[in-house]
Amino acid sequence: MMKEMGKSKALIINTVASFVTFAVGLGIAFFFTPYLTDTVGEEAYGFVNLGNNIINYITILTIALNSVAGRFITIEYHRGNKKEASEYFTSVLVANLSIIPVILVVAVPAILNVEKLLNVSVELLPSVKALFFFILGNFIITLVSTVYNVATFITNRLYLSSIANIITSLLRVFLMCLLFGFLPANVAYVGMSTCICTFVGLVLNMRFTKLLVPDIKLKKEYIHWTKVKELISAGAWNSVTKLSQVLSDGLDLLIANIWISAYLMGELSIAQQFPVYISTLISTLINLFNPNLTEYYAKNDIDAVVKELKLSMKFSSFFSNIIFCILIVFGHYFVGLWVPNQDVDLIYTLLCVIMMSVVVSGVTTSLNNVFMVTNKLKVNSIFWLCVSFANVAIVFALLNTTSLGIYAVAGVSKVTGILGNLFFIPICACKCLKIKWNTFYPIILRYMGTTIVMMAVFFGIKMLFILPINWLTFILVCGIAGVVGCVMNFFILLNKNERAILTNKIMSKIKK
Repeated sequence: MMKEMGKSKALIINTVASFVTFAVGLGIAFFFTPYLTDTVGEEAYGFVNLGNNIINYITILTIALNSVAGRFITIEYHRGNKKEASEYFTSVLVANLSIIPVILVVAVPAILNVEKLLNVSVELLPSVKALFFFILGNFIITLVSTVYNVATFITNRLYLSSIANIITSLLRVFLMCLLFGFLPANVAYVGMSTCICTFVGLVLNMRFTKLLVPDIKLKKEYIHWTKVKELISAGAWNSVTKLSQVLSDGLDLLIANIWISAYLMGELSIAQQFPVYISTLISTLINLFNPNLTEYYAKNDIDAVVKELKLSMKFSSFFSNIIFCILIVFGHYFVGLWVPNQDVDLIYTLLCVIMMSVVVSGVTTSLNNVFMVTNKLKVNSIFWLCVSFANVAIVFALLNTTSLGIYAVAGVSKVTGILGNLFFIPICACKCLKIKWNTFYPIILRYMGTTIVMMAVFFGIKMLFILPINWLTFILVCGIAGVVGCVMNFFILLNKNERAILTNKIMSKIKK
């Protein structure tokens, strides 16, 4: 089992698997985005992300139950209460199945009448409806599979989930190549291939559950609606947080479609691609630490929790600031090479606006796990809900009083996000753990200082970029910048002890 393997080795394996998963997903976005925008158009492509955003609105209703299920099941399992863990597991699955008919009653008529709700070109209407039906089907499969994802979390075998994601991602590439290669171009193929792959992922996770936690049983007598009520009560504030996220970021494409234009919605959708994958990477890296955080907190070892949080902050920031600086400094070259047939200047500017939030979130996102682990979600949820309502109000005010247009839609939530992540999250996390209020600020300030210096160095590298601009030279220069960024993080971001530990680990691997 994983405990025999050791936590350090588990972290390495999980990290490698997560990066492979990220690379596969990034590859799909990299190669298919320009192809889809050229074949089906940026407007049609924009409906892919819009459909996924609309599904996020529905998850507001389900996240209260599912967001805390893993925590409750894991804690009871580690405490040796296998029957209690099985009761939570069974109750969550049955509750999710019960929600599906309610969702269908509302969603199906809405999709059938989508032209009355959104700006959709007549020629795109059939394919957009088909796309939305596949996205809905994908959500339903995901809802069923949620509880099965907990097995790899409980046993800290997260690399198995990453392997499953790699398999489904490669299958998705194959299906999309097959569909777009032999059939007339249709944006619905994106939803169809995703739906099929999610089902395959469900089958794999069901297998993992049976192999990794065979003592968690699915039985009729384990259905307890009191457990469901307990979970919903504990996770209710997560629904509020999700509502906040939807109001802050999830409405961007919808507002652009209805109040600006379907074309600009498509351009914004393209600009969001890589920031979304970067956020996913950061979240994935941080989630690698969640099993240990949950276990330490279950054992009431707060010192170990704080140590793990600091490690996760350094770990995520080591990668996020390099990616951030490369995209800001060399992003215009990238967009021009990636989607040359689109409005390169507009997409690059939107990319920079969207990337602003990574300046702080790259290091503070880890602290959001404190609210989940300690089950203290209320204050955090209320804060972000207030911020999100302010975001919406400010966006509409700017749309009506200025010419900012799409830039207002993309940028307002990023500015407020920076302020919230910098001044609220670190202090509130400390309060939940009952530790000194400024415990995490030394890491945050060190990260921001390193990022500023790195940005200046990368601009210096850019001034030496005198080679012809093509993919080969772009990759070469970004590779050089990435190596320089790693060296800078090693000497500036990490402290003396951390450098010594990392050096010793690398040397021990080399000697082997």
